[in-house]
Amino acid sequence: MWLRPELSRRFALVAIWALAGCEGDGGEAARPSFVDVAAEAGVQLRTVSGTPQKEHIVECNTGGTALLDYDLDGDMDIFIVNGSRLTGYAPGREPRAELYRNDGAWRFTGIGREAGVAHVGWGMGATAADYNADGWPDLYLANYGPNALYENEGDGTFVDVAVERGVDFSGWSSSAAFGDYDLDGDLDFYLANYIDFDPAFRPVDPSYCTWRGIDVFCGPRGMPGERDQFYRNDGASAGWTFAEASAAVGIADYEYYGFAALAGDWDEDGDLDIYIANDSTPNVLYRNDQGAFADVSLLSATAYSEDGREQGGMGLAGGDYDRDGDFDLFVTNFSHDNNSLYDNNGRGFFTDASFSSTLGRASISSLGWGTGFFDYDNDGDDDLFVANGHVYPAVDRRDLGTRYAQRNHLFENRDGAFVEVGAASGSGLAVEKSSRGSAFGDLDNDGDLDIVVVNIDDTPTLLRNDGGNRHNYLMVRLLGDGGNTEAIGARVSVSVGGAVQMREVRAGTSYLSQDDLRLHFGLGAATEADHLVVRWPDGVEERLDGVAGNRLISIRRGAGLVAEGFGPGPRSGP
Repeated sequence: MWLRPELSRRFALVAIWALAGCEGDGGEAARPSFVDVAAEAGVQLRTVSGTPQKEHIVECNTGGTALLDYDLDGDMDIFIVNGSRLTGYAPGREPRAELYRNDGAWRFTGIGREAGVAHVGWGMGATAADYNADGWPDLYLANYGPNALYENEGDGTFVDVAVERGVDFSGWSSSAAFGDYDLDGDLDFYLANYIDFDPAFRPVDPSYCTWRGIDVFCGPRGMPGERDQFYRNDGASAGWTFAEASAAVGIADYEYYGFAALAGDWDEDGDLDIYIANDSTPNVLYRNDQGAFADVSLLSATAYSEDGREQGGMGLAGGDYDRDGDFDLFVTNFSHDNNSLYDNNGRGFFTDASFSSTLGRASISSLGWGTGFFDYDNDGDDDLFVANGHVYPAVDRRDLGTRYAQRNHLFENRDGAFVEVGAASGSGLAVEKSSRGSAFGDLDNDGDLDIVVVNIDDTPTLLRNDGGNRHNYLMVRLLGDGGNTEAIGARVSVSVGGAVQMREVRAGTSYLSQDDLRLHFGLGAATEADHLVVRWPDGVEERLDGVAGNRLISIRRGAGLVAEGFGPGPRSGP
């Protein structure tokens, strides 16, 4: 079989690393270790979702989490959604969402009820964004049922204003991706929706209710999809209300099964495009041209697998894993299929690199959900995490090469080839549960990235990164202006020894989740970045030279570096 030179090089790298094992990187002793500290940290919410048998499709898909500094005290707090069951609960016994306040030293306190965000209902996804530009992060919840917008009052409490703001869509929503898509200075959002669900509905074709010889819940195939929506923020003059503007901006009326939506500048033209992972239907890439969208999924080669199949898209990650100056895409998919890595060739055209990178082969027996590119060992490149777990408990009764509870995966980036190192990366990555959403952030402000994983019908996994900060790092907090106080959509590029790392500030990531908005860069052995460039959402660039590492810096638009160090920092907004 003839291979292009770049693919031949990648296959060679895969073979070399497979033979080398852990040698060549200092051995296992030098690798960071992940430890599950959820119990001692007090993060013990049990995420409920229907019956243990999973009799309906709605019972298997919840699990979002969001990292946000809700009280602006300088550390990341944790919000976790919760589910329900179709028969409901007696008053006062309903499962509730929870907000965990970070008290430092790996201690968290559940304050959801007193903060007003202990949401009752079948939650799916959570996104944190300061939609009304008052300097305080708000929470948008995508639900099976009415969606909620919890406005942060700045006094430790939230108020649900979804009805007043026009964003209380009631159906089955999965996730929301915020960004200033029309470049008018405030935050709009794309809402991914899943199924127009009726528990009594059964598809005409009975094959949609079986999987590999097992009787399972029906769907999504054979069920009507729920159309996605685009909400335009009409700004302060309209009381921070939103208008549903899908048709006006070019969002198609596809009835696909949407799970994750990810905003990013995939074609390098200075505005935010949107990529959507759809279950059992084509994925969609909308190219944004100054607020007008066009479906370029087929043109960009991101709609289907390498062999032209629809896949079961779940979660999304975007990062420049090969450090070639553009953002690549990664999609988690259903079991007995491969996760997909789309390598950006420039200007928004992609090549399926799933198998040349080894990520495809390593995922066949797993069912992937939450995911993210992140530099877990601070060596200056993007590694990858995937949360796994099946949807059918009945798989444990058959020899199908997969299990309901699964181990999560950690892929180390070795010159663009990925090696799964989870089994050698600490007891936290040996945990086997049916995982869903995941979020990445520096929860203890020690310079390396930790992970929150939500597990269905179980307590979360809280993965503390021990040793990632053996290498140097730089963290960047951006302070925007106008209606985009958190600079969502901004890009930061950090240059070290001729190598460039890129990050974008994104509100809505992974599977139904939200990462720490502070951007993290591993510096390896270097103690400073040669230079750092911020490209603000409107395209204006600012450059800093000789930026010392091993600290968090705050950069305000137009003012440069305005603060350094962890802890409470300068505020954006009024």
